[in-house]
Amino acid sequence: MLRRPGERDWDRLRERLFAIPDALEAACRKRGIRANTHIELYAAEPGPMGVAGPEMSQAVRQMVEAKGIGYHPEHQIQEVDRSGRRLTFTNGAEASFDLLAYVPPHRAPKVVRDSGLVGDNGWVSVDRHTLETQHRNVFALGDVVAIPLKLGKPLPKAGVFAHAEAEVVARNIAHGITGKGSPASYDGDGECFIETGDGKAGMGKGNFYAEPVPLVTIRRPRRLWHFAKILFEQRWLRQWF
Repeated sequence: MLRRPGERDWDRLRERLFAIPDALEAACRKRGIRANTHIELYAAEPGPMGVAGPEMSQAVRQMVEAKGIGYHPEHQIQEVDRSGRRLTFTNGAEASFDLLAYVPPHRAPKVVRDSGLVGDNGWVSVDRHTLETQHRNVFALGDVVAIPLKLGKPLPKAGVFAHAEAEVVARNIAHGITGKGSPASYDGDGECFIETGDGKAGMGKGNFYAEPVPLVTIRRPRRLWHFAKILFEQRWLRQWF
């Protein structure tokens, strides 16, 4: 959430934000308007990357707050007043904004909800290693599934996990049809880049199935990880598209 600087600078900022992949805070700084811009992050969760455990969550939070960005945990949006540019949260708090970047509530697509596979939690339950549902030879993966972890949180819904899950499912389907090869099992490994602006990124990597908490490490933001992210994206696009 941003509070508005001068109108002229705001127009330039809007162009900048949609033209380059820099972090919002870095874009404001480069435009020379950071001192007049207030950036606030409101999150429904108790802390960022809570699934990685309290230590990793605190490390990510420090990365955010070190940029002068206000972090407000446990703030679930109840109402957005577009004309009045005001937010109301379920905890009774309110906040005003000039530019709102909002992630709407996440849920399974209607076709999945109507399939009969979704449980009371709104997601499809699967075997954490084979991704098979309660119906034999019926699989689900990616964002539509909920895989609970020992610490009480679900496996994150991210592309890296969906990709690994898909490879396991594809291999097991092929094995079931042809009898060739050996069955595969998803192990809960995953990683992600954490963009911090200024041409730098951090890297979080580890095993999310580890107990009692996931074994995840976070590498400090460096230009190396930002370039690694770019190379990863380019390789992915060439390989699949």
